[in-house]
Amino acid sequence: MAAKFYQTPWSAQFTLNNGHSTTLQTIATLTAITRINQIIVTSTDTAAREIQLVATIGSNDQILGTFNIPLRSGDTTAAFPVLLLKSASWDLNNDISNNKVLDLPSGAVIKVKAVTTAVTSTKFINFLLTGEQDIA
Repeated sequence: MAAKFYQTPWSAQFTLNNGHSTTLQTIATLTAITRINQIIVTSTDTAAREIQLVATIGSNDQILGTFNIPLRSGDTTAAFPVLLLKSASWDLNNDISNNKVLDLPSGAVIKVKAVTTAVTSTKFINFLLTGEQDIA
């Protein structure tokens, strides 16, 4: 297998709101092999929410994980932002510094949804994904 040179910075942002209901929403479509090294989630919602992260590869939706987002995560000092790659429910690769990373192929579509209940009206769940893309 050819070596991967993850050197081009990459990021994506998305805000999940009440209008999205519980349907999958696209965060990003990858244009190259991508190594995601951080997924930060904050919430202004006054209720905890369960969200699902999905990668569509080809025509297949693959559930990456289902996560609980505490109320007002990262919105107050009472609840920190949620760092999804630190979740124990993932079985992820480690980078050279032993940090968890999520590697996805070019063409993959990253999606998210609220699982059973939509985000409260006028409230938001915010996602920030950062990483690098392969230069090859």
